[in-house]
Amino acid sequence: MKLWLQLAAQSAWARRGPLSLVVAAISVAVFLVLAIAQLRQDARDSFADAVSGVDLIVGARASPTELLLYSVFHLGRPVRSMAYEHVEAIAKLESVAWAVPVQLGDSYRGYPVVGTSPLFFEKTGGPGGLAFASGKAFSDVFDAVLGADLAKRFSLNTGDSLVLTHGKGEGLAQDHSDRPFTVSGVLQKTGTPADNAVFISLAGFEAIHIGWEFGSKPRESVVAQLSAEDLQALTPSQVTAVLVGLQSRIQVFSARRAIEGLAGGRLMAILPGVTLDELWQLMRTIENTLSLMAWLVAVSALLGVAATLLIALGARRKELAIFRALGARPSQLSLFVVFESVLVCLAGLVLGWLLLQLAVLGAGDWVRNSFGVMVSPRLPDAQGWAAMLGLLFMSVLASVVPAWRAFRLSVHDGLHPPTV
Repeated sequence: MKLWLQLAAQSAWARRGPLSLVVAAISVAVFLVLAIAQLRQDARDSFADAVSGVDLIVGARASPTELLLYSVFHLGRPVRSMAYEHVEAIAKLESVAWAVPVQLGDSYRGYPVVGTSPLFFEKTGGPGGLAFASGKAFSDVFDAVLGADLAKRFSLNTGDSLVLTHGKGEGLAQDHSDRPFTVSGVLQKTGTPADNAVFISLAGFEAIHIGWEFGSKPRESVVAQLSAEDLQALTPSQVTAVLVGLQSRIQVFSARRAIEGLAGGRLMAILPGVTLDELWQLMRTIENTLSLMAWLVAVSALLGVAATLLIALGARRKELAIFRALGARPSQLSLFVVFESVLVCLAGLVLGWLLLQLAVLGAGDWVRNSFGVMVSPRLPDAQGWAAMLGLLFMSVLASVVPAWRAFRLSVHDGLHPPTV
Protein backbone atom coordinates (compact mmCIF):
# COMPACT_ATOMS: atom_id res chain seq x y z
CA MET A 1 0.00 0.00 0.00
CA LYS A 2 2.74 2.43 1.00
CA LEU A 3 4.75 1.55 -2.11
CA TRP A 4 1.82 2.22 -4.43
CA LEU A 5 1.13 5.51 -2.67
CA GLN A 6 4.74 6.58 -3.25
CA LEU A 7 4.56 5.50 -6.88
CA ALA A 8 1.32 7.46 -7.34
CA ALA A 9 2.97 10.58 -5.87
CA GLN A 10 5.99 10.20 -8.15
CA SER A 11 3.79 9.59 -11.18
CA ALA A 12 1.68 12.67 -10.43
CA TRP A 13 4.81 14.77 -9.93
CA ALA A 14 6.21 13.57 -13.26
CA ARG A 15 3.03 14.94 -14.90
CA ARG A 16 2.86 18.05 -12.72
CA GLY A 17 2.37 20.35 -15.72
CA PRO A 18 -1.12 19.25 -16.81
CA LEU A 19 -2.12 18.15 -13.31
CA SER A 20 -1.29 21.60 -11.89
CA LEU A 21 -4.23 22.99 -13.89
CA VAL A 22 -6.49 20.37 -12.34
CA VAL A 23 -5.19 21.22 -8.87
CA ALA A 24 -5.89 24.89 -9.56
CA ALA A 25 -9.47 24.10 -10.61
CA ILE A 26 -10.03 22.04 -7.45
CA SER A 27 -8.51 24.77 -5.27
CA VAL A 28 -10.94 27.33 -6.71
CA ALA A 29 -13.84 25.01 -5.94
CA VAL A 30 -12.54 24.42 -2.40
CA PHE A 31 -12.06 28.16 -1.96
CA LEU A 32 -15.68 28.84 -2.89
CA VAL A 33 -17.14 26.06 -0.72
CA LEU A 34 -15.10 26.96 2.36
CA ALA A 35 -15.51 30.72 1.84
CA ILE A 36 -19.30 30.44 1.84
CA ALA A 37 -19.23 28.25 4.96
CA GLN A 38 -16.83 30.57 6.82
CA LEU A 39 -18.58 33.79 5.83
CA ARG A 40 -21.93 32.35 6.88
CA GLN A 41 -20.62 31.40 10.32
CA ASP A 42 -18.66 34.64 10.78
CA ALA A 43 -21.70 36.69 9.78
CA ARG A 44 -23.85 34.89 12.33
CA ASP A 45 -21.23 35.36 15.04
CA SER A 46 -20.82 39.07 14.25
CA PHE A 47 -24.56 39.68 14.21
CA ALA A 48 -24.93 37.82 17.51
CA ASP A 49 -22.12 39.89 19.07
CA ALA A 50 -23.85 43.11 17.98
CA VAL A 51 -26.95 42.31 20.08
CA SER A 52 -25.07 40.65 22.93
CA GLY A 53 -26.43 41.79 26.28
CA VAL A 54 -29.69 43.17 24.84
CA ASP A 55 -32.81 41.28 25.89
CA LEU A 56 -35.42 43.31 24.00
CA ILE A 57 -35.49 45.94 21.27
CA VAL A 58 -38.47 48.26 21.36
CA GLY A 59 -39.73 50.46 18.54
CA ALA A 60 -42.83 51.59 16.70
CA ARG A 61 -44.88 48.70 15.40
CA ALA A 62 -43.51 47.52 12.06
CA SER A 63 -41.59 44.53 10.74
CA PRO A 64 -39.45 42.88 13.47
CA THR A 65 -36.64 42.29 10.98
CA GLU A 66 -36.66 45.92 9.87
CA LEU A 67 -36.58 47.11 13.49
CA LEU A 68 -33.55 44.91 14.19
CA LEU A 69 -31.71 45.94 11.03
CA TYR A 70 -32.02 49.70 11.38
CA SER A 71 -31.75 49.95 15.17
CA VAL A 72 -28.70 47.69 15.61
CA PHE A 73 -27.09 47.27 12.19
CA HIS A 74 -27.98 50.71 10.78
CA LEU A 75 -29.36 49.19 7.60
CA GLY A 76 -32.38 50.80 5.99
CA ARG A 77 -34.44 53.61 7.45
CA PRO A 78 -37.01 53.60 10.25
CA VAL A 79 -40.59 53.91 9.07
CA ARG A 80 -41.71 55.76 12.18
CA SER A 81 -40.41 56.76 15.62
CA MET A 82 -41.70 56.32 19.16
CA ALA A 83 -42.41 59.02 21.73
CA TYR A 84 -39.66 59.71 24.26
CA GLU A 85 -42.16 59.53 27.10
CA HIS A 86 -42.49 55.82 26.37
CA VAL A 87 -38.75 55.41 26.97
CA GLU A 88 -39.17 56.81 30.46
CA ALA A 89 -42.17 54.54 31.07
CA ILE A 90 -40.21 51.48 29.94
CA ALA A 91 -37.30 52.35 32.26
CA LYS A 92 -39.69 52.47 35.24
CA LEU A 93 -41.00 48.91 34.76
CA GLU A 94 -39.97 46.57 37.58
CA SER A 95 -38.67 43.91 35.20
CA VAL A 96 -36.43 46.37 33.31
CA ALA A 97 -32.84 46.79 34.53
CA TRP A 98 -31.86 49.44 31.99
CA ALA A 99 -33.21 51.11 28.86
CA VAL A 100 -30.97 52.82 26.31
CA PRO A 101 -32.67 55.01 23.66
CA VAL A 102 -31.28 55.16 20.13
CA GLN A 103 -31.88 58.02 17.71
CA LEU A 104 -30.91 57.68 14.04
CA GLY A 105 -31.19 59.82 10.94
CA ASP A 106 -28.00 61.85 10.46
CA SER A 107 -24.68 60.78 9.02
CA TYR A 108 -21.00 61.61 8.82
CA ARG A 109 -19.45 61.11 5.37
CA GLY A 110 -21.99 58.41 4.67
CA TYR A 111 -21.65 56.63 8.03
CA PRO A 112 -24.47 56.60 10.61
CA VAL A 113 -24.72 58.99 13.53
CA VAL A 114 -26.31 57.45 16.62
CA GLY A 115 -27.83 59.59 19.33
CA THR A 116 -27.87 57.72 22.64
CA SER A 117 -26.91 57.90 26.32
CA PRO A 118 -23.55 57.07 27.98
CA LEU A 119 -25.23 53.90 29.25
CA PHE A 120 -24.96 52.54 25.72
CA PHE A 121 -21.21 51.97 26.13
CA GLU A 122 -21.69 50.16 29.44
CA LYS A 123 -24.56 47.82 28.59
CA THR A 124 -24.13 46.81 24.95
CA GLY A 125 -21.39 44.81 23.27
CA GLY A 126 -21.24 41.97 25.78
CA PRO A 127 -20.74 41.61 29.56
CA GLY A 128 -17.92 44.17 29.73
CA GLY A 129 -19.57 46.73 27.49
CA LEU A 130 -17.73 48.70 24.83
CA ALA A 131 -14.11 49.51 25.74
CA PHE A 132 -12.37 52.74 24.80
CA ALA A 133 -9.08 52.76 22.92
CA SER A 134 -8.63 56.42 23.87
CA GLY A 135 -10.63 59.15 25.57
CA LYS A 136 -13.99 58.60 27.24
CA ALA A 137 -17.73 58.73 26.69
CA PHE A 138 -19.35 62.05 25.82
CA SER A 139 -19.98 64.39 28.75
CA ASP A 140 -20.62 67.64 26.90
CA VAL A 141 -23.58 68.21 24.62
CA PHE A 142 -21.32 68.46 21.58
CA ASP A 143 -18.98 65.59 22.34
CA ALA A 144 -18.79 62.62 19.97
CA VAL A 145 -17.48 59.06 20.32
CA LEU A 146 -16.15 57.31 17.21
CA GLY A 147 -16.02 53.68 16.20
CA ALA A 148 -12.54 52.22 15.69
CA ASP A 149 -12.72 51.75 11.92
CA LEU A 150 -14.31 55.12 11.25
CA ALA A 151 -11.68 56.92 13.33
CA LYS A 152 -8.90 55.10 11.51
CA ARG A 153 -10.38 55.70 8.07
CA PHE A 154 -10.61 59.45 8.51
CA SER A 155 -7.55 59.79 10.80
CA LEU A 156 -9.57 61.25 13.67
CA ASN A 157 -8.39 61.34 17.28
CA THR A 158 -9.64 62.74 20.55
CA GLY A 159 -9.84 66.52 20.42
CA ASP A 160 -10.52 66.69 16.67
CA SER A 161 -13.67 68.36 15.40
CA LEU A 162 -16.17 67.05 12.87
CA VAL A 163 -19.26 68.37 11.15
CA LEU A 164 -22.27 66.08 10.84
CA THR A 165 -24.65 65.88 7.89
CA HIS A 166 -28.41 66.21 8.15
CA GLY A 167 -29.92 62.92 7.04
CA LYS A 168 -28.16 61.29 4.09
CA GLY A 169 -27.86 64.56 2.19
CA GLU A 170 -24.62 66.01 0.91
CA GLY A 171 -23.33 69.53 0.46
CA LEU A 172 -23.19 72.64 2.61
CA ALA A 173 -26.96 73.11 2.44
CA GLN A 174 -27.45 69.93 4.46
CA ASP A 175 -24.68 70.00 7.06
CA HIS A 176 -24.67 71.06 10.71
CA SER A 177 -21.67 73.34 10.34
CA ASP A 178 -23.16 75.85 12.77
CA ARG A 179 -22.40 73.41 15.60
CA PRO A 180 -19.36 71.11 15.06
CA PHE A 181 -18.69 68.26 17.48
CA THR A 182 -15.48 67.41 19.31
CA VAL A 183 -14.20 63.83 19.52
CA SER A 184 -14.16 62.82 23.19
CA GLY A 185 -13.29 59.15 22.70
CA VAL A 186 -12.53 56.34 20.26
CA LEU A 187 -13.83 52.82 20.84
CA GLN A 188 -11.79 49.66 20.55
CA LYS A 189 -12.49 47.45 17.57
CA THR A 190 -15.46 45.13 18.13
CA GLY A 191 -16.29 43.62 14.74
CA THR A 192 -19.84 45.03 15.04
CA PRO A 193 -21.62 48.01 13.42
CA ALA A 194 -20.30 50.16 16.29
CA ASP A 195 -16.93 50.22 14.49
CA ASN A 196 -18.39 52.39 11.73
CA ALA A 197 -20.61 54.82 13.64
CA VAL A 198 -20.48 58.19 15.36
CA PHE A 199 -22.14 58.35 18.79
CA ILE A 200 -23.45 61.59 20.25
CA SER A 201 -25.75 62.45 23.15
CA LEU A 202 -29.50 62.74 22.75
CA ALA A 203 -29.23 66.38 23.82
CA GLY A 204 -26.65 66.99 21.10
CA PHE A 205 -28.83 65.25 18.52
CA GLU A 206 -31.76 67.43 19.54
CA ALA A 207 -29.69 70.63 19.64
CA ILE A 208 -28.41 70.42 16.06
CA HIS A 209 -31.96 69.93 14.77
CA ILE A 210 -33.45 73.04 16.33
CA GLY A 211 -34.79 75.11 13.45
CA TRP A 212 -34.86 72.19 11.03
CA GLU A 213 -38.59 71.61 11.49
CA PHE A 214 -39.25 72.12 7.77
CA GLY A 215 -36.39 69.85 6.68
CA SER A 216 -33.98 72.59 5.57
CA LYS A 217 -31.08 74.39 7.17
CA PRO A 218 -32.14 77.49 9.15
CA ARG A 219 -30.74 80.82 7.96
CA GLU A 220 -29.45 81.70 11.41
CA SER A 221 -27.97 79.39 14.01
CA VAL A 222 -30.49 78.87 16.80
CA VAL A 223 -28.04 76.74 18.78
CA ALA A 224 -25.69 79.67 19.38
CA GLN A 225 -28.49 81.52 21.14
CA LEU A 226 -28.97 78.82 23.80
CA SER A 227 -27.07 78.73 27.08
CA ALA A 228 -25.13 75.67 28.26
CA GLU A 229 -27.85 74.92 30.82
CA ASP A 230 -30.55 75.03 28.16
CA LEU A 231 -28.57 72.73 25.92
CA GLN A 232 -28.02 70.17 28.69
CA ALA A 233 -31.74 70.19 29.46
CA LEU A 234 -32.77 69.35 25.91
CA THR A 235 -34.64 66.08 25.52
CA PRO A 236 -35.93 64.60 22.28
CA SER A 237 -39.61 64.31 21.59
CA GLN A 238 -39.10 61.06 19.70
CA VAL A 239 -36.50 58.30 19.40
CA THR A 240 -35.96 55.55 16.86
CA ALA A 241 -35.77 52.57 19.22
CA VAL A 242 -34.90 51.47 22.75
CA LEU A 243 -32.47 48.73 23.73
CA VAL A 244 -33.66 47.03 26.90
CA GLY A 245 -31.93 44.84 29.48
CA LEU A 246 -34.02 42.90 31.99
CA GLN A 247 -33.54 42.05 35.64
CA SER A 248 -33.89 38.39 34.67
CA ARG A 249 -34.27 36.77 31.28
CA ILE A 250 -37.05 34.56 32.53
CA GLN A 251 -39.16 37.74 32.62
CA VAL A 252 -38.71 38.39 28.92
CA PHE A 253 -42.25 37.47 27.85
CA SER A 254 -44.00 39.25 30.71
CA ALA A 255 -41.83 42.32 30.11
CA ARG A 256 -42.63 42.15 26.42
CA ARG A 257 -46.36 42.15 27.11
CA ALA A 258 -46.01 45.03 29.58
CA ILE A 259 -44.03 47.14 27.11
CA GLU A 260 -46.38 46.52 24.20
CA GLY A 261 -49.30 47.52 26.40
CA LEU A 262 -47.85 50.93 27.28
CA ALA A 263 -48.93 52.79 24.15
CA GLY A 264 -52.14 51.04 23.26
CA GLY A 265 -50.53 48.60 20.85
CA ARG A 266 -48.40 51.16 19.01
CA LEU A 267 -45.13 49.71 20.35
CA MET A 268 -43.40 46.47 19.46
CA ALA A 269 -40.81 44.60 21.55
CA ILE A 270 -38.74 41.98 19.78
CA LEU A 271 -36.30 39.34 21.01
CA PRO A 272 -33.05 39.94 19.09
CA GLY A 273 -32.02 36.27 19.03
CA VAL A 274 -35.37 35.08 17.72
CA THR A 275 -35.48 37.82 15.09
CA LEU A 276 -31.96 36.96 13.98
CA ASP A 277 -33.04 33.35 13.48
CA GLU A 278 -35.94 34.58 11.35
CA LEU A 279 -33.49 36.69 9.34
CA TRP A 280 -31.28 33.67 8.68
CA GLN A 281 -34.34 31.73 7.58
CA LEU A 282 -35.00 34.45 5.01
CA MET A 283 -31.38 34.33 3.90
CA ARG A 284 -31.28 30.54 3.68
CA THR A 285 -32.40 30.48 0.04
CA ILE A 286 -29.51 32.74 -0.95
CA GLU A 287 -27.07 30.71 1.14
CA ASN A 288 -28.26 27.45 -0.42
CA THR A 289 -28.01 28.91 -3.92
CA LEU A 290 -24.43 30.05 -3.34
CA SER A 291 -23.53 26.68 -1.84
CA LEU A 292 -25.09 24.87 -4.78
CA MET A 293 -23.08 26.96 -7.24
CA ALA A 294 -19.87 26.26 -5.30
CA TRP A 295 -20.54 22.52 -5.26
CA LEU A 296 -21.28 22.55 -8.99
CA VAL A 297 -17.88 24.14 -9.54
CA ALA A 298 -16.38 21.42 -7.32
CA VAL A 299 -18.11 18.66 -9.32
CA SER A 300 -16.87 20.13 -12.59
CA ALA A 301 -13.32 20.27 -11.22
CA LEU A 302 -13.47 16.64 -10.10
CA LEU A 303 -14.86 15.63 -13.47
CA GLY A 304 -11.78 17.33 -14.89
CA VAL A 305 -9.64 15.06 -12.73
CA ALA A 306 -11.44 12.01 -14.10
CA ALA A 307 -11.14 13.25 -17.68
CA THR A 308 -7.42 13.99 -17.26
CA LEU A 309 -6.74 10.53 -15.84
CA LEU A 310 -8.77 8.85 -18.60
CA ILE A 311 -6.94 10.74 -21.35
CA ALA A 312 -3.60 9.98 -19.75
CA LEU A 313 -4.32 6.25 -19.54
CA GLY A 314 -4.13 5.89 -23.29
CA ALA A 315 -0.55 7.17 -23.25
CA ARG A 316 0.35 5.19 -20.15
CA ARG A 317 -0.50 1.69 -21.36
CA LYS A 318 3.16 0.77 -21.62
CA GLU A 319 3.72 2.04 -18.06
CA LEU A 320 0.87 -0.15 -16.84
CA ALA A 321 2.18 -3.07 -18.89
CA ILE A 322 5.60 -2.70 -17.22
CA PHE A 323 3.94 -2.80 -13.81
CA ARG A 324 2.10 -5.96 -14.89
CA ALA A 325 5.35 -7.50 -16.11
CA LEU A 326 6.85 -6.76 -12.66
CA GLY A 327 4.06 -8.73 -11.02
CA ALA A 328 1.48 -6.05 -10.24
CA ARG A 329 -2.11 -7.26 -10.12
CA PRO A 330 -4.90 -5.40 -12.00
CA SER A 331 -6.51 -4.46 -8.66
CA GLN A 332 -3.23 -2.83 -7.58
CA LEU A 333 -3.08 -0.79 -10.76
CA SER A 334 -6.66 0.37 -10.14
CA LEU A 335 -5.65 1.40 -6.62
CA PHE A 336 -2.66 3.19 -8.13
CA VAL A 337 -4.99 5.36 -10.25
CA VAL A 338 -7.28 6.04 -7.25
CA PHE A 339 -4.27 7.15 -5.20
CA GLU A 340 -3.27 9.60 -7.94
CA SER A 341 -6.75 11.11 -7.96
CA VAL A 342 -6.83 11.42 -4.16
CA LEU A 343 -3.38 13.04 -4.06
CA VAL A 344 -4.39 15.59 -6.70
CA CYS A 345 -7.57 16.35 -4.74
CA LEU A 346 -5.64 16.68 -1.46
CA ALA A 347 -3.27 19.15 -3.10
CA GLY A 348 -6.29 21.15 -4.31
CA LEU A 349 -7.87 21.04 -0.83
CA VAL A 350 -4.74 22.36 0.88
CA LEU A 351 -4.16 25.03 -1.77
CA GLY A 352 -7.81 26.14 -1.66
CA TRP A 353 -7.74 26.49 2.12
CA LEU A 354 -4.48 28.46 1.97
CA LEU A 355 -5.93 30.76 -0.68
CA LEU A 356 -8.96 31.38 1.54
CA GLN A 357 -6.77 32.31 4.52
CA LEU A 358 -4.73 34.70 2.36
CA ALA A 359 -7.95 36.25 1.05
CA VAL A 360 -9.23 36.67 4.60
CA LEU A 361 -5.99 38.39 5.61
CA GLY A 362 -6.09 40.68 2.60
CA ALA A 363 -9.80 41.50 2.49
CA GLY A 364 -10.75 41.15 6.18
CA ASP A 365 -10.79 44.90 6.78
CA TRP A 366 -12.86 45.53 3.65
CA VAL A 367 -15.44 42.89 4.63
CA ARG A 368 -15.68 44.33 8.16
CA ASN A 369 -16.02 47.92 6.90
CA SER A 370 -18.49 47.10 4.14
CA PHE A 371 -20.67 44.50 5.86
CA GLY A 372 -19.84 44.74 9.57
CA VAL A 373 -18.67 41.12 9.63
CA MET A 374 -15.48 40.22 11.50
CA VAL A 375 -13.50 37.59 9.59
CA SER A 376 -10.14 36.17 10.59
CA PRO A 377 -7.92 33.26 9.49
CA ARG A 378 -8.78 30.02 11.25
CA LEU A 379 -9.04 26.29 10.81
CA PRO A 380 -12.22 24.95 9.21
CA ASP A 381 -15.15 24.38 11.57
CA ALA A 382 -17.22 21.20 11.63
CA GLN A 383 -19.10 22.24 8.51
CA GLY A 384 -15.83 23.07 6.73
CA TRP A 385 -14.28 19.72 7.61
CA ALA A 386 -17.44 17.96 6.42
CA ALA A 387 -17.20 19.83 3.11
CA MET A 388 -13.55 18.88 2.68
CA LEU A 389 -14.26 15.23 3.47
CA GLY A 390 -17.14 15.34 1.00
CA LEU A 391 -14.82 16.69 -1.70
CA LEU A 392 -12.29 13.98 -0.91
CA PHE A 393 -14.98 11.31 -1.17
CA MET A 394 -16.13 12.79 -4.47
CA SER A 395 -12.54 12.58 -5.76
CA VAL A 396 -12.57 8.86 -5.01
CA LEU A 397 -15.83 8.51 -6.92
CA ALA A 398 -14.39 10.54 -9.80
CA SER A 399 -11.47 8.10 -10.02
CA VAL A 400 -13.69 5.01 -10.27
CA VAL A 401 -14.06 5.20 -14.04
CA PRO A 402 -10.31 5.76 -14.72
CA ALA A 403 -9.48 3.01 -12.19
CA TRP A 404 -11.86 0.58 -13.90
CA ARG A 405 -10.36 1.55 -17.27
CA ALA A 406 -6.86 0.89 -15.89
CA PHE A 407 -8.06 -2.48 -14.62
CA ARG A 408 -9.46 -3.44 -18.05
CA LEU A 409 -6.35 -2.24 -19.88
CA SER A 410 -4.03 -4.11 -17.54
CA VAL A 411 -5.99 -7.35 -17.99
CA HIS A 412 -6.13 -6.91 -21.76
CA ASP A 413 -2.48 -5.98 -22.09
CA GLY A 414 -1.56 -8.89 -19.82
CA LEU A 415 -3.07 -11.25 -22.39
CA HIS A 416 -2.04 -9.20 -25.45
CA PRO A 417 1.08 -7.14 -24.60
CA PRO A 418 1.33 -3.91 -26.60
CA THR A 419 4.01 -3.85 -29.31
CA VAL A 420 6.45 -1.04 -29.90
